[in-house]
Amino acid sequence: MEKTQKEPVMSQKPLIILAHEIYGVNIHMKKMGRLIKMAGYDVITPNLLGDGEVYSLQEEKTAYEQFTKHERLKTGESIIQNVIRQNAGRRIFVIGFSAGATIAWKCSSMPEVSGAVCYYGSRIRDSLHHVPACPVLLFFPPYEPSFDVAVLIKKLREKQHPDLEIYQFDALHGFANPESVYFDRALFFKTLSIIKNEAEKLPRPVSSKFS
Repeated sequence: MEKTQKEPVMSQKPLIILAHEIYGVNIHMKKMGRLIKMAGYDVITPNLLGDGEVYSLQEEKTAYEQFTKHERLKTGESIIQNVIRQNAGRRIFVIGFSAGATIAWKCSSMPEVSGAVCYYGSRIRDSLHHVPACPVLLFFPPYEPSFDVAVLIKKLREKQHPDLEIYQFDALHGFANPESVYFDRALFFKTLSIIKNEAEKLPRPVSSKFS
């Protein structure tokens, strides 16, 4: 008897890939994942550190040393890119925080990505040559200890990317992280509202069975 091969059933929901900070898949990322699922999206949060490694905010120094020592910005980008390619054919969005925001920024040049959101991505300043191929939202505080935020924003705007939106909030790095002392609940939900409004402006696929 001849067996018929069933086609794989693909989710109709858009996919959001979360790119975490130097701390790993912590409470913040798990909460974000739950919020995204409640909003009706699929979500994947790859662990860019490996072996379940995770740090608390109080272990910032150790987390940063390990992240730098193992070149996890580079390896993390490869991990996220692979997840994107594995899910090609779906509407894919990447949301990144801090180090993860830089990865989201770099991945925004991939044709498979429909949009990217970058929360306080300081190392974006080292990747200004990347040209987004999709709408990108950048959220910055007014001040960062390691670089001049105003200068970075000026350079980004000089590029005149048509789909680049930059927002600067009166808050400090970490304002979107409920575990941070700098968390600003009102601003965090304001950014979610901005993301939702911008996502609704995006055109829907016409001939694809994926949406």
